[in-house]
Amino acid sequence: MDFMDSAGSRQFQDRTPKAMTSNSGKPTLMLIGLGSLGTAVLELLAREPDIGRITVCSRNQGRGMARCNVTRLGAVAQGYAPSIRFVALDLNSPGQVVETVVREAPDIILNTVTMQPWWMLDLLPPEAARPLQRARFGVWLAPNFALTLKLMRALRSANFSGFTVTAPFPDVVNCVLAKLGLAAECGVGNLDEIAAKVRLLAAERQGVSPGQIRVELVAHHALEAAAFGGLIDPVPPYFLRVYFGREDISTSIHASALLLANYPLPPGPASSFLTAGCVARLVKALISDGETWMHAPSPHGLPGGYPVIVRRGSVECAPIQGLSQAEAVAINERSHPFDGIERIEPDGTAVFCSEDAAILRQTLHYDCDKLSPSEAEARAVELIARFREYSAKVGVDLDRLPGNLI
Repeated sequence: MDFMDSAGSRQFQDRTPKAMTSNSGKPTLMLIGLGSLGTAVLELLAREPDIGRITVCSRNQGRGMARCNVTRLGAVAQGYAPSIRFVALDLNSPGQVVETVVREAPDIILNTVTMQPWWMLDLLPPEAARPLQRARFGVWLAPNFALTLKLMRALRSANFSGFTVTAPFPDVVNCVLAKLGLAAECGVGNLDEIAAKVRLLAAERQGVSPGQIRVELVAHHALEAAAFGGLIDPVPPYFLRVYFGREDISTSIHASALLLANYPLPPGPASSFLTAGCVARLVKALISDGETWMHAPSPHGLPGGYPVIVRRGSVECAPIQGLSQAEAVAINERSHPFDGIERIEPDGTAVFCSEDAAILRQTLHYDCDKLSPSEAEARAVELIARFREYSAKVGVDLDRLPGNLI
């Protein structure tokens, strides 16, 4: 067993599954957002035969319909016959969201929309990006939170009773939503990506297939920088155990060393297919009758990520021998500052670490020490405007990006 926090004995809570219903007999999906992640997710899910209708939603109708057409044809060329339709949708129009959700009646809603994707810094020249890269990701909370908040409010107005998954920075975004009583059932990506790396490297070390390895990992989004970005000191707290069958091999394979081993990923949106793979696995597990062990960020609004058991319409935290839910949550709460967030107040206000807020203040002239949910949209608009001004000064025109993925 490898871990960086003490252990206890209480088990994780169980959750009641949500029913999956569909006129076609197959669960249906609504995918909101066709940026780099949404597009990769659509391509993978179009080749999943157990999904019924996929309703794809985005603001740009022309681009969205064309994207759905090429996905549909590519899937048909490979022998699949997906049911994909496009619906123009703007999360800034709550009434339209309510009407669309009620009319389409999906079983699962997957939100990938953010006002500014995480990889935008990669578009800047290295010398211009370097000052901003010193600020940890939490200070970019507003662009990741604002539209998800609008969506969750609209889903409440629509009395949506299906399953909701959110992708933008879920370790924190869904935790803040929980303070408002608006949490999605879980997030996606982040921790499951790290667990896949550990599973792969452990399997190679043992000379077996990755499917024979089980990983138990409790950790926060902040750990990704250490898992994929090289040496980070100090490393955020985590709990890790690795099994081959029923045998705990954590010590013999030096599990923590595998977790922190150098494993670089490509910059920018190229890595979206890694996250999309986690999304596809989660969706497939949600519509199947068996049980799938995987990892998910912020199940039911908890901070950070956890091992989960996914059944049809249900995600619940998996029991970990020797680690209570309270201790697992404490690990991830202690990790917030490693992502630039000092704490999250009971009303959902995120208080940023002073050094990270200072970097944006000095570089972008954006002065924000804390973010309350009521200010999220205005703060997001301001931060994006400041970033675009900075980008223009260093010679990057964000309006001329190929495909305008922003």
